[in-house]
Amino acid sequence: MRVSFKYSQEDLVDATVRFSARSKTLHDIRRRQLFWSAVILGLLALLIFKISIVAMIIAAVAVLVVVIINPYLYDHRYRNNLRKFYKEKLGIEDEFICEVELLPEGMKTSGQNFHCTMEWSTIEDVVPTSDSVDIFGRKGGGCIVRNRAFGSPEERQRFIDLAREYMNNSRGFPQQ
Repeated sequence: MRVSFKYSQEDLVDATVRFSARSKTLHDIRRRQLFWSAVILGLLALLIFKISIVAMIIAAVAVLVVVIINPYLYDHRYRNNLRKFYKEKLGIEDEFICEVELLPEGMKTSGQNFHCTMEWSTIEDVVPTSDSVDIFGRKGGGCIVRNRAFGSPEERQRFIDLAREYMNNSRGFPQQ
């Protein structure tokens, strides 16, 4: 089964965020960054307001504010940095074609100047979302197949079922 769709630099940003969200290492980095931001802000509040009960309350509130707003600020900064990165690498070009073909031996993706085949044994998961079918590899990689690649919801479901069938067959699981 073969599908094709157009994607933009913003789609690349979104795909990068989805792939990195699955990384334990990046989750650990974010937690450490949040922890040290809270500690530094708390200590700064204690030093500015001199060590007292009021300073401790202010420090606690400051830490709480950091813990609450940091994930939103981090995500915003991360996406903006990715936009700059893709703009630097791709320039003003903002429309690309991706073809994805599900074959018994693997998932074949191709586009402008690239071709890649991932064997099904290297695919970790096939995840339907509201706007795409996300196919994640065990060691990174994969493909975000946007819903606009499918002519109908039925075609999308056939794609999901076939991808899962090939993935399960590669692991020795029988067809359901």
